[in-house]
Amino acid sequence: MSGTFFGISVAQSGLAAQRRAMDVLGYNIANANDPTYKRQRLVMVEGSVLAQSQEASSLGVSSIGSGVNSGDIERVRDSLIENRLRQAGTASANWSYRQSTLSQLEAAIGEPSDTGLQTDLDNFWASWQKVATSPDSMPTRSGLLEDASALCQRLNYVSRQMTDMTGDLNLAAMDRVDKINLMANEIGRLNNEIGTLSSGAVPANDLLNRRDALVQELAKEVDITQHGDDKDGFVISIGGTVLVQGTMVNRLKTDVDSNGNQQIFWERDNAPVQINGGEMKAIADLRDQVIPGYMNELDQIAQQIVTSVNAQHRQGVDLDGNPGGDFFQEFPGGVTAANICLHYDSNPPDLANPAIVGHPERVAASGPDNPATTTTESGKSDNRNALAIAQLKDAPTTTNFTINQMYRNLIGDIGGASATAQTQAKANELSLYQFTTQQQSISGVSLDEEMTNMIKFQQAYNAAAKVLGVMDEMLTTLVNIK
Repeated sequence: MSGTFFGISVAQSGLAAQRRAMDVLGYNIANANDPTYKRQRLVMVEGSVLAQSQEASSLGVSSIGSGVNSGDIERVRDSLIENRLRQAGTASANWSYRQSTLSQLEAAIGEPSDTGLQTDLDNFWASWQKVATSPDSMPTRSGLLEDASALCQRLNYVSRQMTDMTGDLNLAAMDRVDKINLMANEIGRLNNEIGTLSSGAVPANDLLNRRDALVQELAKEVDITQHGDDKDGFVISIGGTVLVQGTMVNRLKTDVDSNGNQQIFWERDNAPVQINGGEMKAIADLRDQVIPGYMNELDQIAQQIVTSVNAQHRQGVDLDGNPGGDFFQEFPGGVTAANICLHYDSNPPDLANPAIVGHPERVAASGPDNPATTTTESGKSDNRNALAIAQLKDAPTTTNFTINQMYRNLIGDIGGASATAQTQAKANELSLYQFTTQQQSISGVSLDEEMTNMIKFQQAYNAAAKVLGVMDEMLTTLVNIK
């Protein structure tokens, strides 16, 4: 049964609850500009029914609650939206990294421009045409060797750029593994602290916010799945293998494969890590598939240039009437864009196949049955072999494409992949923005809403204080009755 001071006790519970709600509100406002903070609210519930009214009605004695209880301080969040946000972050990071890397590759190739490989190819074929026009001209022959050397150097440069990008991607893979391990260790430590505080019935909301932020950041590096919330039931996995479970962390490591690339393995059992998304997926695909594919196309271009030009050059005669040798250097392991160069002196010198570097007179511009001393009707030396090499520009290779077409196909492949990555990056960035906005609308701090709550809590506090004052006056009157 309610006693004389029951009303004061009820009003006092209201004062305490509104004051505590105001404390939570102030904490929300203090963290309004923290994007990782999730706004909090005080859970208020009716007090236990511990008293009955002193007056009975025809329906019986009525029950009265004992005031209001301020319970836990809970975070305002939507786990479904947060899961979608993680997925959007994974996809956005994947395509953004692809787009950035392919843009760098486009810049390295420098197409379309007046200083790219296409210009060097055109200059090379044009120089052969000039030699065919003036086969006796030493400056023209020297110009051909300079343009051929420039073509080789350009192919060397582009190949080196692709190789350097592969090396950069290996460094990026190692860096991402270190970051993943650091974040996993931090999440395991937070799980331990969260479990310790929760067991003592102390809210761990700030630690939970920090853990959520780390999980969101981790999702950008690699595709993860996460479930559970308490200390031991919180699990993060990569490709079906547990990365973090409670305080247990299964670390990653890198190891060099047969191609010299840094592959990712589990430190516990050396099993390969199944990576399905995030920046790690972009790094692996670009390093192991995309860039090697482009390098192979570039190597084929270099091989076709060397094979076709050398084969035709050997059929000609140089300015001194000697049979033509190799125009480009051939290597036992094969010609690539990385090693293509003009034919140079061997050790010991190959008298049957002398170097062409520094010897423009050895350019075999004449046909085999017309020595260079034989003149045409126009008074010029025979130019048939130089003209045949110039016409290789439009001759199909063993790939059924001309050399220029092969290069244009390579540029088209890179440009198409870059355009696709750019489109996907923008689309996924928009999706990430939409889910971020939706998540912030639920969990973020709205100053307008907090100001409204401030007025509400203030009015409730004032009203409870007024009740307390009136009850005090009533008790004073009761005590002073004589």
